[in-house]
Amino acid sequence: MGFLLAKILFLLALATACGGLFSYWWFRRNYEDVTLEYARSRTEWSAWRRSLEERLGARPQVDLAPLSVQMRAVEDAVRGLPQADGAAPGLLERLAGLEALMRRLSERAPATDLTGIDRRLMAIEHALFPVQTRLDGLESAVRALPGAQADPAPLEDGAAAKPVVREGSRNLLTHPASDQPDDLTRLRGVDKVLERTLHRVGVFYFWQIAEWSPEDVQYVDSQLPRFKGRIERDGWVEQAHELAAEPDAAQPPTAH
Repeated sequence: MGFLLAKILFLLALATACGGLFSYWWFRRNYEDVTLEYARSRTEWSAWRRSLEERLGARPQVDLAPLSVQMRAVEDAVRGLPQADGAAPGLLERLAGLEALMRRLSERAPATDLTGIDRRLMAIEHALFPVQTRLDGLESAVRALPGAQADPAPLEDGAAAKPVVREGSRNLLTHPASDQPDDLTRLRGVDKVLERTLHRVGVFYFWQIAEWSPEDVQYVDSQLPRFKGRIERDGWVEQAHELAAEPDAAQPPTAH
């Protein structure tokens, strides 16, 4: 019995020794030293990072401090905007002036990233939208009063009020015709803010957009610097042809 146990122990020790020798031989043949590769990778990463920092440091520095001061002033004015009806138009004019200044700065320093300031301008325009909506509601209520006249001069002449085509355009209007403006947000990609911008440009109805020629599209596109290419990209003219044919859509003045 003892001889059998000794034999078993000897065989186990021999198997362990053989396994250790085989493992040593296998690791010697398949082991790869990655220390040099790791060191080379760290060197290349350090060189690339220094090169990037040098390129960033070589960019021209644009002083945006005056513009930031104006932006903060506008934001403060919007936050403290009173509920008076005459406050919004003047503020909208200042906002338009700031947008023009932004475009001039972009032309002078094309490498400058003005994305953050553009977002702040968008936020201000969104904040002004409820004020403008309230002004429109107030104007509609005033026109609905007994004896109120929307446009005294044409009524004195005995003629219906007709919209005037803006100078430099073919069918952009100075104000809406007798019909209620169409809901331009039904066009793909047009939200309430963009609809308000189109009203300022002189677009109120689907029939206007449906009549646009390529030259008209190019002209209106130049009036929408923050929405460049949106007209052709979203197919406004094709959509307007379909929407203008619906029963609830306004018709051109000559159709009345």
